[in-house]
Amino acid sequence: MALTRIIAHRIERTVPTEQARIQTRQTCWSQDGRIEECFREMKQAALKRSGKDYGRFSDDRANHPLASWLEEYHAEKMSFESFTAKAMAHIKLELDKTEVVTGAFFVFAHEKLEEADFLHIYFVQHNSGQYIDAELEMAESFYLDTDGVRLAAKINLDDWLGEDVHRKNNAVTLLRWRGEKELSEVFEASIGFAEKIDLTAETEAFLEVVNEYTKELPDVVKEYTKAQVVDYCMEQDKVGKPVVIKELSTQLIEAPKLPTEESYTPPPPFSEFIKQNKPLAKPELIPDKAKLRQYVRISGRNDFLSMSFASSCLGDTVVYDAESDSLTIKNIPPSLKSRLLKHVRESD
Repeated sequence: MALTRIIAHRIERTVPTEQARIQTRQTCWSQDGRIEECFREMKQAALKRSGKDYGRFSDDRANHPLASWLEEYHAEKMSFESFTAKAMAHIKLELDKTEVVTGAFFVFAHEKLEEADFLHIYFVQHNSGQYIDAELEMAESFYLDTDGVRLAAKINLDDWLGEDVHRKNNAVTLLRWRGEKELSEVFEASIGFAEKIDLTAETEAFLEVVNEYTKELPDVVKEYTKAQVVDYCMEQDKVGKPVVIKELSTQLIEAPKLPTEESYTPPPPFSEFIKQNKPLAKPELIPDKAKLRQYVRISGRNDFLSMSFASSCLGDTVVYDAESDSLTIKNIPPSLKSRLLKHVRESD
């Protein structure tokens, strides 16, 4: 991690009918271990939150000028302090259109990594705590709730300013605060976020390609390949990176081969299969985690029953009869079998 610049500004509004007040810092924080740890905590908190949207900057620069200011900063025509102060003024402008009451800090950070440059924006608040002072009196203290980041934005500057259309269209990541719809909308307008990607539709289309790719494989190899695909996608999600088709294809090639009694012809590399059969498919995608889980596991619940099993079990150890709307389960897990037998004995 190479944190190049980081600064914080304050925004506050205590009365809905009054305008918000901002307090801007004039210089970036001098970096030390505390600052870097603070940034790392906010980054990790935002990374593990669900509720992210992916898209790009709006073309309407007049009403959403942050992208223009960011371009000036990136071209070294504007200082980081000036850029973030302008951004704060615009956040205040959007907040004043509402009656949202809030008090928090916006932390802006420029991070240079080997793969790309990133701009991070975090909405972070103070939490209060109690402690016993030197006179053994109860006292109150405040601390920055870095683990509680629920509103944030991340801009991949290289993707945004690059020529790759697919990457440009998902260069902006927006974390919305669930339960704070109006505040999230203020933040979205301030960023100038546009054209949210339909992650569910893209993931469903991707998994359909995986189904086609594995269709002719023996069952054991088919399920093994599907599990590898999902594992790679989930690992990419954990570190906040997209699924890269070429990387996934390489992983599938290098993975250990399963021994099988049934002979079969291995399919071509996954990337080649997509190129031949889905030439318009994106080279990268950001998958929907829920859809990935559903792909390898079937689950459901009602008021009295909760069930989850690997999709590969269906038709084998788990048989569904649509006519009677019933499931027959074989090869019951030992722990479940033990509890069932105990319950039957006690009932008798």
